[in-house]
Amino acid sequence: MRSPESEKRSIFCANAVSRKEKALADVDLALLAQQNAEILEELRALRREVAELKEQSGRALDFERRNDPRRPNSLTHR
Repeated sequence: MRSPESEKRSIFCANAVSRKEKALADVDLALLAQQNAEILEELRALRREVAELKEQSGRALDFERRNDPRRPNSLTHR
């Protein structure tokens, strides 16, 4: 025979599992898939933008280095 406390825990656990299963059943998988696809597309767009910005900053840095008056060029080394 189970103690009253054991019986209460058993009933509580059964109710908790039932509520969890009901909550999972209410999840709209199609909506989650749609949201996931939108997030992934936005992430791809952001990655493309970051790559473009890195490329632009690299070109700007190269231009600044080439045109820096403090930097000696090959003609002054001779």
